Amino acid sequence: MKTSTVIAQTTKGHRIFLEGTAAIGWPMGARYHVTYEADTILLQLAPEGRRKVTASKGGVIDLESKKVTQWARGAKQCIVVHGNGRIAIERVVA
Repeated sequence: MKTSTVIAQTTKGHRIFLEGTAAIGWPMGARYHVTYEADTILLQLAPEGRRKVTASKGGVIDLESKKVTQWARGAKQCIVVHGNGRIAIERVVA
């Protein structure tokens, strides 16, 4: 999985697309929670999670919504840090 990615604009809001999650211990079908904080989007593996890792391209997490747009605040890039069943996404302010 990449350590940085773009925050792309779509008609539904902005999108953060993470692929290759199986390589970091987030296998296809794994459930997780999403928490939006002021500067970070936190993803946490959780058996009771509402979202699932998509079974393609080595595992895909696709965050696309107006919540991502609000969180991004105009940023075009983000940094992705992972470990201990967590993924933290931090926007890069230009």
